[in-house]
Amino acid sequence: MSDIRDVARKAGVSVSTVSYAFSGKRPISPGTYQRIMQAADELDYAPDAGARMLRAKRNQIVALSAPLRSGQNLASYADYFIEMASCEHARGYDSLLLTAENGVEDIRRVTRSNLADGVVLMDLVDDDIRATQAASYGRPCVALGLPRRHTACACVDLDFDLMGRMAVEAMARAGRKRLLFLEDLKGEYRRGSGFRLILLRSLKTWARRLGVDLRLEPGPTGSDLAYTQQVLDIIHHGRIDGLIGQIRPSLLDTVVVRMRSDGMSIPDDVAVLSCAAGKASPTLELQGISEMPLTPRSLCAKAADLLTQAVEEGASLAGQVLLERPTLIDRASLSRRKQKAA
Repeated sequence: MSDIRDVARKAGVSVSTVSYAFSGKRPISPGTYQRIMQAADELDYAPDAGARMLRAKRNQIVALSAPLRSGQNLASYADYFIEMASCEHARGYDSLLLTAENGVEDIRRVTRSNLADGVVLMDLVDDDIRATQAASYGRPCVALGLPRRHTACACVDLDFDLMGRMAVEAMARAGRKRLLFLEDLKGEYRRGSGFRLILLRSLKTWARRLGVDLRLEPGPTGSDLAYTQQVLDIIHHGRIDGLIGQIRPSLLDTVVVRMRSDGMSIPDDVAVLSCAAGKASPTLELQGISEMPLTPRSLCAKAADLLTQAVEEGASLAGQVLLERPTLIDRASLSRRKQKAA
């Protein structure tokens, strides 16, 4: 296993310079700092986080790494940021928002300067570099998500693999054999949005296992009116009898209204279920549409509890995974109504 002397040798600097780069106690030139960080990454070296935490004074600040990207769902972004900040505040910590898309250098800057006591990673992608580099932060780190590589941090999330299974099983129990999945925005899948990919893989897997046909429809790129018509055409021509949506609730509401105005009965003709489109939706409740919502409040509370314990008690978080079971809110839009006896 590499130590600080190996890093110093590879970077061509003194051991004390490497120590200053990690502790933030003295300024280091950008070029030297970059060489040291590159050497540390190549050698898979991280400072003794436990020792540094004992030496460092807590500032009661948690860094929230939540990248701002063009085209992202700002409503969901705000839900998670507000809930996380609120949970930390309730535990006596202020929140420092870091919005860089890569984020690793920003996180290192605030942890190695002892500004932040811990780190929460938000809006993760499948192969998230912030998670893979968590050992280099020298502070406890919790990811609100489940990236593929997460051995250096803890992960808290909904069990989206189970959500996909529950969705397909619910449709299969209701006798639905031709399903249409309304995907979220195409850009979210292209950038590797973690929970969306997990849910999509699970839907495909369980449709195949249960002998159910699953058709995918990309999220809207134009007007809501044009998209709604496109979905209605697919339902009619494809003889779809089950609809699973990850589109935003207001758009799914528009689709449902058009379905009913075209004479379709929900659930007798088509079962409808919303999955991971946001928090529990009053709009879908009014329409009587079943859903499995996101749960930012409970997930953020669990993440805050883990992080607080690690900061204040020195508990190790590396590799822990805490998955919350999805909740199916059944509003009778899945199973066909029983026909009255003649």
